[in-house]
Amino acid sequence: MKTLNYKIILFLIISFYCLILSQYGMETWDTGYMSSFAWRIVNGQHVYEDFIYKFPPVTIYAHAFFMKILPETGQFFYFRIIAYLSFLLQVYFFVSGTYLIYNIKKVNKWGLIILCFLISWLNFPPYPWPTTDGLLYASISFWIVAKNTKVNFAQLFLIAFFSLLSALSKQSFYLIPLLILVWIYLRYNLKASLYYIISLSILLGIFVLLICKITTWQNFKQQLNGTLDLRDLYIVGFHHYVFMPFKFFVALTIIISASLFIYLKKTNQKISQLTPHLKKIAIVFLLVAIFLFLINKFFAASFLAFDAAVIALLYSYFEKKKTISYLFPLVVLIAISWSVSISLGYQTTLLFATGIILTFITLFENEVSINPKKYILIGLPLCLVAFASNKNPYHEDSILELNYSLESISPKLKYIKTKKETFEKHLELKQLIKKYGENYIVAPSMPMANYLFNTQSQLPGDWLLDHEIDGQNERFIKICSNKKNYIFIEKSFVTGEDFKEATIEASLTAWYIYKKFNKIDTTKYFIVYNSIKPNEKLP
Repeated sequence: MKTLNYKIILFLIISFYCLILSQYGMETWDTGYMSSFAWRIVNGQHVYEDFIYKFPPVTIYAHAFFMKILPETGQFFYFRIIAYLSFLLQVYFFVSGTYLIYNIKKVNKWGLIILCFLISWLNFPPYPWPTTDGLLYASISFWIVAKNTKVNFAQLFLIAFFSLLSALSKQSFYLIPLLILVWIYLRYNLKASLYYIISLSILLGIFVLLICKITTWQNFKQQLNGTLDLRDLYIVGFHHYVFMPFKFFVALTIIISASLFIYLKKTNQKISQLTPHLKKIAIVFLLVAIFLFLINKFFAASFLAFDAAVIALLYSYFEKKKTISYLFPLVVLIAISWSVSISLGYQTTLLFATGIILTFITLFENEVSINPKKYILIGLPLCLVAFASNKNPYHEDSILELNYSLESISPKLKYIKTKKETFEKHLELKQLIKKYGENYIVAPSMPMANYLFNTQSQLPGDWLLDHEIDGQNERFIKICSNKKNYIFIEKSFVTGEDFKEATIEASLTAWYIYKKFNKIDTTKYFIVYNSIKPNEKLP
């Protein structure tokens, strides 16, 4: 297929995502989470000081910028278009950069961009998010390094700027500036790496000054360090990749190592003689991952594909004798893929499947004898499965059943469609605000309420889950207890499965209000509370 045809297909795909898919879905958990913070910034609040935020601040300030300049009518629809386009741009930079470095010839670049976009996105919700923003900034740094065989100080400053923006989007991207530093040293020289360090230091110093201008450094550190504990880090950063409990993994590693040692002794072989088998293992892992993907086992497929890519790197280093300098751009890609999976929410490498795919294409382009024209036979089914996954938007019903326009709820939701229950819930919330006034609090979810209805939150946080408010439940409950405030508790978290199993662990604040506050009204979707009961005390 000619390059022009792939470009046309890519244009049609991204047009469909932007103009059609952007209209569907409006769940009440994650959707609008970043918008709630950006809305606070637009209204003059300061991150970490006036409200609690568990990520570095780049994403919400970037989102606030678009919130200011875009028209109010249909604004959330435009946010979704920006999300799709920026994700495509990120894929383009990573793919183009890899092609510039390795001069890949057998696989059409634009066809690969289509594959990487569809698989990496899958059915991720189209809204601003620290991970996708971090990927965009990292991709620009990656592309600048890849494009230039020689660099000047201005280019190194830009590389430092975008790698720092990536790190200041999400904690797990702190690794990216360090990866870029090593790559600069290997690709250029010590002088270039020193210029990069100087640039990074200047930019980091400016950031620290800005943070200290709006809040204390201790306050900043406290809010960022309270999301993942060591157990969580082990689960998301290691456990998912070995598919087994840690003790079993250790025992299995010991058994395999001992068996391998005995085998090598008996056959009088060196371990280097076994490295050719790494290629077979990598290919088998990849084929199994492809099969799992085709049967909709997306998360398992992503981790197995990641493992296969790591094995492929080891094969290229030990067996093919590729140098660290040659392989390091791929190490950067794989490390970014791992960083993406370090999350309390979307714990998968899928969002950067691009890095895994590029690693295999680069290392095995000449290792596997496949006619270039037949690559489409592998890529097409994967693309179709990934594309079809968008039939059900994030936490929503099929797009064929999302027929309720949200324009009557808020002009900002013009063009957005959802299911009947979600529409009714938003409509009821709008009616409750009209009845009880703007001193309202929605608990524990629906963080976008104040943004939608042009109101100001009474709390230093809009999503009252414990891990979203830095565990400051007493502070939140005290504010809620003020008689001027009305609290709308979502019934689904009291009577439904979401709240039945998670009560205190999910939101101590919402649970306390439900148990200890005065109930003054009940509707189909909400229970209304006002102040603490006379015989109860604040925690």
